[in-house]
Amino acid sequence: MRWIVIFCVVFSVPGWVWAGDVDPIEDPEVLGSMPEPDSAVYRYLRARRLKCTSKWLELGTPVEICIGGRTYSYTGPALTAKKPDTDGVVTLGVLGATKDFSEDSRKALGKFLKRFKKERVDALVLVGDIAASELEITQVLLTCAKTGLLVLAVIGNSEGRAAFNRAILAAMKVAPNVINFNIVRRVDLGGAVLVSLPGYRYKRFVHQANGCLYKDRDLKALGRIVEAARPPVVLVSHGPPAGRGKDALDYAVEAGNVGDVGLGGLIGKRNIPFGLFSHILEAGGQAVDGQDRAVEPGKWVEKLYINSGSANPLAWQLNSGELSCGMAAVFRVKKNRANYTLIRLPCGK
Repeated sequence: MRWIVIFCVVFSVPGWVWAGDVDPIEDPEVLGSMPEPDSAVYRYLRARRLKCTSKWLELGTPVEICIGGRTYSYTGPALTAKKPDTDGVVTLGVLGATKDFSEDSRKALGKFLKRFKKERVDALVLVGDIAASELEITQVLLTCAKTGLLVLAVIGNSEGRAAFNRAILAAMKVAPNVINFNIVRRVDLGGAVLVSLPGYRYKRFVHQANGCLYKDRDLKALGRIVEAARPPVVLVSHGPPAGRGKDALDYAVEAGNVGDVGLGGLIGKRNIPFGLFSHILEAGGQAVDGQDRAVEPGKWVEKLYINSGSANPLAWQLNSGELSCGMAAVFRVKKNRANYTLIRLPCGK
């Protein structure tokens, strides 16, 4: 058995390269016997493998890395494309709450990735609740990484931070296009800058004892990250901001609007125009403007925030009365406007 990782400057990532006898998607434990990659990204993340997030500590010298045919400057907490997006539209494939890697979930994920390829997305964004177990997190990450796209993964309220970080480090052994979006906090795609807020606001809903709970100081730190980013900014967080009414991203059955007031305040104060969220599954597929007014798919607007819902195919009743059996979103940013498309899987009989 042998393993091959190809490096260009630091590394070149066509997707992943694997020449072993056992597919690590089928058996992620095979990754445990592999040597650790000698890359600046891996070393930086490994040093913070027990953290939910990290202080803004940059490398002494930026490192150039190649992912999916694009060259980026990597500084530790930031990843910056060296050239603008080629078609002027930053297109993101957004997956929330994949939940597990069961046979049905795996099939659903394959369908979403096929559609993302058709939509020519530039990067994949996994908005938390990827899976509860370390091995299944690794399997989801590797499946996404085989697209060859940049994969940005942020933790939700279901994962433990150590398991999440170990899963990313394991995946990076064959797929360095996987980025821990908890630690790398700002990703400039040359037409839109993505910033992350890892974890969840409310302790009673964080399922693991070593899960990630963000606090007021984390919101203040996020504000500084946003302030230093060039517009337009896309905020990525598992939990949505506080909204108003039944069309909002945070409207939960029998509980009303349950989002984070502090996060909503930060979005307003820092004038963050775009946001990708998940968590409140019954609000999946909801998209609103800056006034919590519903925005239809395909409409270009100057402020747009979406709840991408759950990619898991388990049937779930939506606030609209419809039944969801797995959904994802394509989110597009062009200069100071954005739009979206929902991908809905049909429910079986």
